[in-house]
Amino acid sequence: MGATTQLEFLPADIVGLSPLARAALGGEISVPGVKVARAAAEVEQPAERFDPEARASLAERLEEALSCISPPVAALESVRALRGPGVSVVMTGQQPGLACGPLYSLWKGLQAVVTARRLSSEWGLPVVPMFWNHADDHDIAEVHHTWLVNRNLDLQKVGLAGMSSGRQPFSRIELSEEKNKLAAFAGLMREVHGDHLYIEEAIEALAPRDGESLARAFTRGMTALLGHHGLVVFEPDWLREDLSAALARLVGDDAPGALALGEADLKAAGHEVPLPSAEAALVYRVDEGGRRPLRPGGEGYQFDGESGSRTAAELAAEIVQEPEAYSAGALLRPLVQDITLPVCAYIGGWGELGYQAQLGQLRLQAGAPTTAFLPRLSISLTNPEIRASLETLECGVGDVLAAQGEWSSAEEEAPQPEVLESLRALAERSRAELLDQRGPLSQLDPRLAGGLDRAAGQVKDAIEKVVKKAERVHANQTGRGRRHERRVNHALSPRGIPQERALGPLPFVAKFGFEWVGALAEELDPFSPEHIHCALGESPEA
Repeated sequence: MGATTQLEFLPADIVGLSPLARAALGGEISVPGVKVARAAAEVEQPAERFDPEARASLAERLEEALSCISPPVAALESVRALRGPGVSVVMTGQQPGLACGPLYSLWKGLQAVVTARRLSSEWGLPVVPMFWNHADDHDIAEVHHTWLVNRNLDLQKVGLAGMSSGRQPFSRIELSEEKNKLAAFAGLMREVHGDHLYIEEAIEALAPRDGESLARAFTRGMTALLGHHGLVVFEPDWLREDLSAALARLVGDDAPGALALGEADLKAAGHEVPLPSAEAALVYRVDEGGRRPLRPGGEGYQFDGESGSRTAAELAAEIVQEPEAYSAGALLRPLVQDITLPVCAYIGGWGELGYQAQLGQLRLQAGAPTTAFLPRLSISLTNPEIRASLETLECGVGDVLAAQGEWSSAEEEAPQPEVLESLRALAERSRAELLDQRGPLSQLDPRLAGGLDRAAGQVKDAIEKVVKKAERVHANQTGRGRRHERRVNHALSPRGIPQERALGPLPFVAKFGFEWVGALAEELDPFSPEHIHCALGESPEA
């Protein structure tokens, strides 16, 4: 049952698309230096830019760094393939979320695997799927938690203790049992998903471990999910000198000027600029104070709040002298990766396409290849229980997504049983009657009055807890089931956003193991424009 998958294709806009996304799907983007690929034939095999020595060095460093997580043979074979002339890379990447969530990180990596297979077959050469772990990023509030649907079918936010923002890169945030209560996270996973067959395997693979960085936990987890399919997950520290050399090359020229021209092209094509480069952190420096942004200003680049500045040439020289101290901001990162690695295609979300569209002129100025952009696949998962609830409610996955998590059968709510109101009245009456005895009790000993106050409150609270539980039972039993509505809304559109942007893979791995990932890879078209509903497991018999 674990590897059983069935696909349903829904309109792409069911999860909401920006005007830029709609234009890309319709083949209507015309911005210099930008190419959106909608089929394998639209991805060009890149010209060889790396000599044998550079390729051997790249493969050697990646293989040595990967040894820390004991990767599967398929991942090592992918790394070793990079030694060959003409071998290229399908690249994707994301911030390192807790327990490898949200799901769209998995979809990016899976699409990279499937795309690499397709292109390798077309070109007759190995194509390596790679995942850039954005371990340089520092916004801890975005990644220190995940969401799950608990046993009451309520949406629950789950995070690690002791996680506060110090502007440190994720690669430098070391996790510990003492500070972060890692066992408590694993314990909650067992409490919610403990009746699933593969829960221990899921925790072992995806839950963070004592002594590893937040970034390393993600590298290990994503490798557990997709390493057997050849995905190479890497951290920027592993290639720091190469990445910094590319960054210095970009900033040493007039990057802000070229970015401004690219933004003008984007506006002329009728699209908004998602991240104005004049305000963007193009470069970051890491020192004892954490990660500090450098933005265009003064004679070239300035730190926030700095009165002075440095020219583009000076900043480039600083990066070359201290490569470990610098990293690219989100806007320049796509060009840094395209200069450093033999990338033939990049897989990203629609927001990332906006960044790519700003980079056209800078890409041309830097002599970087025009890498094909592939829109990320959009997928919703269901299990048999979710599908049973959909059937009971007589609605589909598309209905819930379109309603943004507010789907309702629109039936009138049945009146509450009289016993619930009677119990509420009893709770108030019991508290009042107990407090009426406060005066006589105080005459015996004034100190006893405080104990009576607490007892009166506890009696009321205990009765009200029973009432609240009874209310939930009543709600689940009335109409066609509010419980079913909670299940489908919270599972498919948690917090009013698509499942893939909030929920993580751990619950699905706990229930179905790892085989479904490979089964899904066999069925996916990496260029599919639709939103995909993937039904995992066999539906229960009626």
